[in-house]
Amino acid sequence: METNFEIVENYAVLLNGIHIDLHNNFEFKEITELKNDVRIVFTKSTGDWIHENEFEKLIFLHKNVTFKNSTNGDNSEFPEDKNTLSGITFFHKSTREINDGFMEHKKPNENDDIIYLFENGKMFRLNCERIELIAEN
Repeated sequence: METNFEIVENYAVLLNGIHIDLHNNFEFKEITELKNDVRIVFTKSTGDWIHENEFEKLIFLHKNVTFKNSTNGDNSEFPEDKNTLSGITFFHKSTREINDGFMEHKKPNENDDIIYLFENGKMFRLNCERIELIAEN
């Protein structure tokens, strides 16, 4: 797997030298599939702590997906957290039964999946050839 970004501290990404806080500054919007590609979209949150120059939209474009798994979260206790990312990580594909662990590496290894884990327990796990992060103003 190749990426044009790095994961920082399991809650943010680094794109072209810009630190993007996915946990605090963005909300999950949607996931869409088209043939062998999967798009995961985040939009800028509305909190007063968010810098005015923050990106409006982030698109994680997963190209040539060979594996995907997801679970729905539980929104009953804290419905406001349903679209808040709790962590993002690369995790070896041989351990696909573990979907809530974190690895401390910025770039994926050859046999890694990517895991998006949300505060309500929702999870997306994908393996693909390349992930391109597209940031829109």
